[in-house]
Amino acid sequence: MGLNERDYSRSERTPWDRIENPLSMIKVLIGINVAVFLVDIVLGDQLIQWFGVSGQSLLRPWLWFQTLTYGFLHNTEDILHILFNMFLLFVFGRPVEQRLGGQEFLRFYLIAVIAGGIVGMLYPCAISLFHTGQLSPEIIGVPTIGASGAVIAVMVLFACYFPHQEVLFMFVFPVKAWVLATVLVLFDLISAFGLFGSASSTAFEVHLAGALFGFLYHRLQWSFHWLDFRRFGDFKDEMRLKSRRAKLKLHDPDKKIRAEAEDADRILAKIHESGESSLTSSERKTLERYSRRQRQKRELD
Repeated sequence: MGLNERDYSRSERTPWDRIENPLSMIKVLIGINVAVFLVDIVLGDQLIQWFGVSGQSLLRPWLWFQTLTYGFLHNTEDILHILFNMFLLFVFGRPVEQRLGGQEFLRFYLIAVIAGGIVGMLYPCAISLFHTGQLSPEIIGVPTIGASGAVIAVMVLFACYFPHQEVLFMFVFPVKAWVLATVLVLFDLISAFGLFGSASSTAFEVHLAGALFGFLYHRLQWSFHWLDFRRFGDFKDEMRLKSRRAKLKLHDPDKKIRAEAEDADRILAKIHESGESSLTSSERKTLERYSRRQRQKRELD
């Protein structure tokens, strides 16, 4: 049975329904990844050196932004790296985005990238300390790149929302989503401990971080609605409006007169209660100024 042939009851939303929003976050994310990939080809992998995350990033707080940017970089020497990630993001991300909504899906995806990036930053340092007793540049200096951690998070969340949805494993074998997710996590777990006995450049620990994040997001019913990207636009508009208001200084001659009158009334009330000797020098000057202004006004009248 193929992906589009699964029957659902009327009370359960079919995950393969078409998303009506033309500005799908899936399309935006894929577009950004592809654009960055092409730019990196032109620059000769220079972006990886600037924006890939590594153990050295941990020692340089000004580089912590790399825990996000690494997730939009891919190996330019292996086009399957980006093709496979983007294909999985498209297939499993669409129903998850439909379930969460575009904004929440974007928040989930970006935080999943950061979660994987933090692990990608900490793990090399831990391995280096364990094996050499120090932070070896040869170990902590290797950059980690790729959207795989976030994509695994999306796949696990898909399996949590639609556990009995059948998908084609290796494009051939139909398996339920929860089975596929379990197999992938076990594979990453075994590979992370090197139990297969062969060295690999794949950051399995980042995959596991993404899988754990996706599972906890569903299990603990997390929501990141407080991180509303649209508020940044509103904040910008509000600051621009305040700036314009600050530049418009309206001349109001009566405002100063009203303020003086209020001060004079307060001073006169103080004289009535405590006597003229209770006035401060500033209050005396204010009263004299107000009296002089009133005399000038009567003369003009």
